[in-house]
Amino acid sequence: GQLFEDISFSLNEGERVAIVGNNGCGKSTLLKIISGLESPTSGVVSIKRGAVVQYLEQGDKTDTQHGKCIDILKSVFNNLYEMELVLNDMEQQMCNPDIGEDQLNKIISQYSNLQERFISLGGYDIDTQINYVVSGLKISKQLLEREFTTLSGGERTLINFAKILLSKPDLLLLDEPTNHLDISRIEWLENYINDYKGTIITVSHDRYFLDKVAEKVIEIENKKATIYVGNYSEYLIQKENEEVKEFEIYKVQQKKFKEMENAIKRLKEWGKMGNNPTFFRRAKAIQSNLDRLRAQAQDKPTEAKELPINFVNSKRGGQDVVIIKNLNLSIENKQLLVNANAIIKNGEKVAIIGDNGTGKSTLIKSLFGGYANVDGNLKLGSSLEIGYLPQIIEFEDENERILQYFINNTNCDEEQSRSKLFNFQFFKADLTKRVGNLSGGEKLRLKLAVLLQNEVNTLIFDEPTNHIDISTREVLEDTLKKYKGTLIFVSHDRYFINSISTKILEIKDKNIYTYNGNYDYYTQSIKSKYGR
Repeated sequence: GQLFEDISFSLNEGERVAIVGNNGCGKSTLLKIISGLESPTSGVVSIKRGAVVQYLEQGDKTDTQHGKCIDILKSVFNNLYEMELVLNDMEQQMCNPDIGEDQLNKIISQYSNLQERFISLGGYDIDTQINYVVSGLKISKQLLEREFTTLSGGERTLINFAKILLSKPDLLLLDEPTNHLDISRIEWLENYINDYKGTIITVSHDRYFLDKVAEKVIEIENKKATIYVGNYSEYLIQKENEEVKEFEIYKVQQKKFKEMENAIKRLKEWGKMGNNPTFFRRAKAIQSNLDRLRAQAQDKPTEAKELPINFVNSKRGGQDVVIIKNLNLSIENKQLLVNANAIIKNGEKVAIIGDNGTGKSTLIKSLFGGYANVDGNLKLGSSLEIGYLPQIIEFEDENERILQYFINNTNCDEEQSRSKLFNFQFFKADLTKRVGNLSGGEKLRLKLAVLLQNEVNTLIFDEPTNHIDISTREVLEDTLKKYKGTLIFVSHDRYFINSISTKILEIKDKNIYTYNGNYDYYTQSIKSKYGR
């Protein structure tokens, strides 16, 4: 199907632009067209002559690179290494005692020009540049020494990302750059982008990130592109104002149409009463006018869908939901927590944050037992009915249809199931879809729909916003804000954390630090505590 209809925009040098829109609207395709990987059906993309374009795809798509990771990063500077060899060769020649004066002056002049160019291109600080990006993205020395072909998908993406950043292209295209990055890496990337001299176009569902880096937003909706000046929050305000205006125009139009319909009705009645064809002719003329105006009229503005969910809470659990006392936690000989303490109370919405590898997912899996070596007190409260949503949502039978899956996993009959699924935006045509073919957002909605029929009073989510677009995130936020039970979730999505959490547990230096508030409260506390 067609993704875009006659979209046009231009970008200035050095601009930082975000492309937003629901999943499937063509954001990634647009980046591929700009990068030259795909061609548009019609129209042109023109980029300044000589400009270097680099594109970070979503997920790992390359396996063609060979060699150690450090050598792959250094390959960005091959032209500088070659220049360095020429400079070294000139130094050797200048030191030759047999060289004539004319020849020496000629080489000194060439050497001076080349060295000036070498310095301007950063030839003497290659290692500094590599270290800056490597430490910012927290790429370990061990990873740098590994062969690229042995890396996991996430590790490959990280190395490719570092390589693209080091090449400093004139136009940098980033597709979901914050996926798989923890908060501290994302914050480093935000600073990097804000200091970047070139033009950046990014597609992201991370609203906090978009607020920090975007100065222009291109929204793709209904195959059209609309440009808004400002960051993500400013775009939302402008869009809301537009929608209010559109709705006012729509109401005025509808009122006018109603008046015209009433006039037509009256004229026809008068024509019948007096048997006067003049009234019928006037009624027909107004009808033609009304039909023409209706054809040109503005459609009713679409309102954002909400999930009309009524949570079925089972009996209230005890006051203390999770008690962590002097806990030591390790997995595969890696010590994650030492003598850690924390408490989660009934009704709290608790975000667990920390760098990748600190043990966030391991901790929440340990609540179910059997995932790690637990030494100390990890105690669950009484009367808990737990609903768990893992980071990667899978189904036992990928071929099962949505409706059948829902019936098999709840106490609902077919009629009830259809009604409940409708509430979660699964309509008649969706019910026969295979669960294995669903998008990330659909899988999340289906699992959530099932969980909420099972009368849970404690929800535990691991990265619930991965792979879902902004509008689905907003629906999930609204849903969870209304939830009366206890919510424990791991997330790197700062906007989502800020919107929902009433408490934050940060895992850092093998300990758990408690902050009684949302993400803004946490950042203020960190600032006043460490000045960072």
